[in-house]
Amino acid sequence: MGAVGVAIPALPPTDSFPCQGVQRGSCSRFLLPRCPVAREETGVAQGRAAGGAVSPGCSAGAGSLGGQLSGKRLQEWISVILCFSLICFNFYNLLFYLRLEHTPSVIFGIFAGVITADFLSGLFHWGADTWGSVELPIVGKAFIRPFREHHIDPTAITRHDFIETNGDNCFMTLVPLANMAYKFVSFSPEALYETCPWECYVFALIIFITMTNQIHKWSHTYFGLPRWVIFLQDWHVILPRKHHRIHHVSPHETYFCITTGWLNYPLEKIRFWRCLENVIQAVTGEKPRADDMKWAQKIK
Repeated sequence: MGAVGVAIPALPPTDSFPCQGVQRGSCSRFLLPRCPVAREETGVAQGRAAGGAVSPGCSAGAGSLGGQLSGKRLQEWISVILCFSLICFNFYNLLFYLRLEHTPSVIFGIFAGVITADFLSGLFHWGADTWGSVELPIVGKAFIRPFREHHIDPTAITRHDFIETNGDNCFMTLVPLANMAYKFVSFSPEALYETCPWECYVFALIIFITMTNQIHKWSHTYFGLPRWVIFLQDWHVILPRKHHRIHHVSPHETYFCITTGWLNYPLEKIRFWRCLENVIQAVTGEKPRADDMKWAQKIK
């Protein structure tokens, strides 16, 4: 018998599929889904060749206003400078008022501050991932859309510089940092001595809220991370990369805490987010992640 010839259509090049459902060069055009591990590790060879700290993904479509001194960029610069200046000032004063007898309460306060920051990161993340639509005025484009796009191109955040990554979080923490600085210059030494453990809690909370976006960025970065960052990830002091991959499995309905990730397992075990979603759906009739699923299923 003669050989039967079967025509097999040529597949597109692999770099046409840099991230889940995203066509190269655009974060709003969709092709085929990929698993989160493969999606994030696409471009390994290119990343090594370029000596960069990120995988390329859809970099052409995910570019920012980083090089332009726009109003937004200026606000980010000012926020970062003021935030870290206040952090240094407050840290110096905290050390000045610390006493040995404060040690147990300070350790507990720092731990509680980190836990609070992790929970708030999860609450914020869960709200943006689960509810609302990009069509909402103001909030949709400014707040919800980046979360939708992040599920499509998880590595886009790694192409943001330090100022763009941390500018908004620095802006959010300016008021509590300024309030703490005001206390240090206006309160009596006796009052500051008494409130030092509480201020340590607040300071730890502020530090980890400030660094949440940077920690999240590191959880998506596979090249060029400093050894101390990898050490903190490996010991789960900050959000590990493998741990955060769990969230990026569709339909993105679990492991929302992105500061340390410590609360993800216990919150999942008690079905915390699911219970909240059931209550809100029963009251409002809105379906969780309906808008996020629409984005994931778009085909163009």
